Amino acid sequence: MAEPTPPPASEWTAFTRRYLAADGRVIDTANNGVSHSEGQGYAMFFAAFFKDKPSFDRLWGWTDRNLGRREDALFAWRFDPRDRVTPVADFNNATDGDIFIAWALLMAHEAWANPAHFSAAQRITRGLLGSCVVQVGQRTILLPGAAGFQDAAGTVINLSYYSFPALRALSHLVPDRRWALLERDGIALIQTAKFGRWHLPPDWLLVQNNSGPPIPAPQRPARFSWDALRIPLNLAWNHLDVSRFAAERLFWDDVVHAHRPPAWVDLRTDETPPYRGHAGVQAVHALLRQRSGASIGEYLRVAQAPDYFGASLVLQSRIAGHMPAVEPAPSPTTAAAAPQEAGFATWIASMASDAIENTLEWLGLGQPEPEPPDPTGVPWARPDIGNAAYVRGMQPGPRGLPVRR
Repeated sequence: MAEPTPPPASEWTAFTRRYLAADGRVIDTANNGVSHSEGQGYAMFFAAFFKDKPSFDRLWGWTDRNLGRREDALFAWRFDPRDRVTPVADFNNATDGDIFIAWALLMAHEAWANPAHFSAAQRITRGLLGSCVVQVGQRTILLPGAAGFQDAAGTVINLSYYSFPALRALSHLVPDRRWALLERDGIALIQTAKFGRWHLPPDWLLVQNNSGPPIPAPQRPARFSWDALRIPLNLAWNHLDVSRFAAERLFWDDVVHAHRPPAWVDLRTDETPPYRGHAGVQAVHALLRQRSGASIGEYLRVAQAPDYFGASLVLQSRIAGHMPAVEPAPSPTTAAAAPQEAGFATWIASMASDAIENTLEWLGLGQPEPEPPDPTGVPWARPDIGNAAYVRGMQPGPRGLPVRR
């Protein structure tokens, strides 16, 4: 089979024209034009990968100004432009977005040698370790957010948040024994979380406090769908053995499906929808086939995706097929227990950069912030989405478990 090729820069251009506003905000076209830390992190990663510094600077500037949480360096998960008074109504974070933002900043530092990027990546990584990595029984667990995912029944996790190449990269930025444990226990949970006819992991998993086996989270639909499809993407991206994602490939390849690959499956009833997965699902499926040595035909393109999330999966799958594996985290017995401190020169440079930016803003000499586009306008409304079920929707209200009354 021919060696995988990286996506051309035209694919990134196609993404920015469809989903990136002039002020650096990524528009989730399937969810009323909201923005979230996940989308900002994905786009920052793409900009760093394609060495697009102007776009990266706009993305990072908007993200830091509008979503940044100063207490732990993480980011509020959602920005709703329809609310002119309180566009950020829930300050809980989304760990997957934080991970990609930190990874993108590290890549940006490697590309452009800006010490402020390195320092910011370290702060975010420390925040992740401090707020989102916890011990649950004998397992080291990645919380989906700093608050709202633990109660008397157990801990609800999202296994698709375990972006193994990103976590490995961050483990070398801030060495800590927990990184290796996080990967070990995350992979073990993925291997345990097998449900339904095709033995697939759910979008949301409950790690029970009563020492019982993990089960699909009762508060969520028991599906392998828009979240869980990123699990095999992360495994294949990290060049793990193909047996790790064999179940997902067999599910998508199964000839019993009238519409292949299916967009999702109910893990309790084995029901699949009467439509196939969009270009994002197909791109992940193609990556699994590629990793297994099968022919995949032509690469999927960003223009074939119906929404922001699908386009992100297309780009990630293409990049994942090309990137070399990231070195594993240091062994728990050899990794430093405390985070590595940035050098004094790096800290001074970061402080100076922040001071200059703040002074320019105070004097009115900084870059003016463009007026964000109307998410209901022509560039952001997508009439080609014939059915809302074809794309990923987002639950209203705050992140976390429902309040028990």
